[in-house]
Amino acid sequence: MRTLFLTSSGLTEKTADLFWQAVGKTPDQSRAILVPSAGVETDGGREGIHVCMERLVSMGIPFDQILVYHLGFLLSTGYERTYSSYLREIPAQFRLLDAQELMAYDMIVFSGGNAETLLHEVNRTGFAEPLKQAVDHGLVYLGISAGSMIAAGNLPHGLGYLANPLIPHTAHSTPCGEVPKAGTIELADGQVVWIHGDQQEIIG
Repeated sequence: MRTLFLTSSGLTEKTADLFWQAVGKTPDQSRAILVPSAGVETDGGREGIHVCMERLVSMGIPFDQILVYHLGFLLSTGYERTYSSYLREIPAQFRLLDAQELMAYDMIVFSGGNAETLLHEVNRTGFAEPLKQAVDHGLVYLGISAGSMIAAGNLPHGLGYLANPLIPHTAHSTPCGEVPKAGTIELADGQVVWIHGDQQEIIG
C-alpha cells in the first residue's frame, strides 16, 4: 500500500511517530535513499541537503544505511552507452535502480530546492516508473518542499499522487483534515499531507 508524507520542511516530533509506524522498523534498522537533485543549483539548496542528511542521522538512521542518489549522475533514458559500454557493473549511485532494488530500502526522501529541476531529472532518467512501482508496494515516500511538489499537481508530468497543487512554506495554511477535492493546498512548516492508500489527509 502506498504511503507518502508530503511536507513543507520535514517531519515534526508528532508526525515522525506516524512516519515510523508506516516504516514498520526502528530507525537503526532502516535503510533510506536520499535524492538531493532538487537542491544542487544554489548554495542555499546545497545547504538544505546538508540539513536533510543531518536530520535523517539525528532520527537514528545510521549514516552508512543512507544511499545518496543524485539523479544528475544517471544517463538519460534511451541513451546507449558508447565508450563505457565495456563496463559490466555500475555502482548503484550511477545507474537507474529498478523497483526491486528500491524496495530493498524502507524509505525514499526527496529534499527541497527547485521542483522543476527535480521533476525534469526524474523524467529524464526514467526514474518515475520504478519509483511508482516501489511506492505502490510499500516504499515510504517522504517529500520535503520540492520533493512534495513533484508528487502533487504543481507541474505537468508529475508523479500524480495528489491532484491538488501544493505550495510549501506558507504563513496561511490550509486547515488540517481531509484533503479538499479541488484547490491549492497551502502547507505551513510542520504540516504534512499524509497519503495512505486512497486516504489523503492534512495533519500537523
